[in-house]
Amino acid sequence: DGGSDVEVVDSGRKRLQIQDIVNNLSSALPPVEAVRVNGKVEAYIVLSKNYNPAKLEVTQNMTKCIDLSNDKTNGYLTQPIGRVLHSYQVDIQDSTTAEEEGKATFVLTMAHGSDPNVAAYHYFIQPLARWFIETADDIDISDEDGGFWTVLYLFREHAMPENKSNNNLGADAASSPSVAQKYYALAGYTTLFHFHSPFRKPTPGIIVRVCQALILPPYQRAGHGSKMLHAVHRYADTYVEEYESSIPIVEINVEDPAPGFVALRDYVDYQRFVSLVSDPDEKKKNYDGSDRKVIPFDSAYLTMHPITSKEYFGPIPENNLQYVASLLKITTGQSQIVHEMYKLAQLEAWKQQLLDCSETASQSHDPSTIEDAETNFRLMVKRSLRTNRQEELGACAGGKEEQKALLGKWFDETLLHFRGLLGLERQNNA
Repeated sequence: DGGSDVEVVDSGRKRLQIQDIVNNLSSALPPVEAVRVNGKVEAYIVLSKNYNPAKLEVTQNMTKCIDLSNDKTNGYLTQPIGRVLHSYQVDIQDSTTAEEEGKATFVLTMAHGSDPNVAAYHYFIQPLARWFIETADDIDISDEDGGFWTVLYLFREHAMPENKSNNNLGADAASSPSVAQKYYALAGYTTLFHFHSPFRKPTPGIIVRVCQALILPPYQRAGHGSKMLHAVHRYADTYVEEYESSIPIVEINVEDPAPGFVALRDYVDYQRFVSLVSDPDEKKKNYDGSDRKVIPFDSAYLTMHPITSKEYFGPIPENNLQYVASLLKITTGQSQIVHEMYKLAQLEAWKQQLLDCSETASQSHDPSTIEDAETNFRLMVKRSLRTNRQEELGACAGGKEEQKALLGKWFDETLLHFRGLLGLERQNNA
């Protein structure tokens, strides 16, 4: 049957036509080529022609970039919004086109909220957040009260087929059919609020708060979130040089992160910490390939004590936590987390080394040695949990026994979280 006859049943209460759904939602959705039902194209989604930009100044440049017509090809962007940071390719499992033999190109850009073009575009797409972020609210990214906004956008780049280019993009495109036309669809975005913290210790400067982070469902589980968060940190590292600012970005934090974003942040922060430890003299690169000045990292404190000693899992000195936090531009709480993950990884590597040596030499190792090290690690994590969650522990009506049980529960959850991020569960199951 044709698309006009395809219906969606809502719990038996109401029947909606596919095209009705598209018409009602298109003002919130980014442009995509088609809605497919059982492999058949049933409806095209484009930016709504009913959009009323009364509250925003939509400039001539913006209308060239976003076409509000009903043409399904011109519903895409003809150029990315914002300053292009870099592009990359990922493998795609189900390609409906022949472009690049199963590889898709993605572009990361940074856009400033004070640009009316950016504000207009974000007004179009921010209703998406309400579909995927429970507490999402619309924001005016042009508002500079107390700080300013930037948006990190992720776009998928498409190469337009030659016949579409000729038919839909006018005389200019038709006159040069050999030149592939690029067009872009939104894949995700992250809003960043910047504010000056003149009394922050140990270093004053700009704090960047990640407020909304969204990867659209077709692009999830492909590593884009990690690339975007790495891009935010690189943006912060190069802010003074690239954006000619006299005030540096000194910290990146997150506003009320969901569990999935907590995992992403911990994973990215740990990766960056390991990079510091493994190659402290590594030359970092700017987006243009030039060398970037970095503070050298001294990791001697990490190897000061053997892993079999209690001191190895003792409290991490505050100056070392601050040191790593300043280098990675993270909070001291995150610095504590990456240290705990690092020591767990070292503990597991040491345990595996003992087992391998025992098998090679046909000698058994002393199980109590491993048990003691695991106990020391557990005590280290519980000390941190007790410090960070004092209010919850104080609210326990059952006294010390209930607090002990709660700490044990939190430790088990933390250990499972760390092991999952380190890939240790996969190794054990292999």
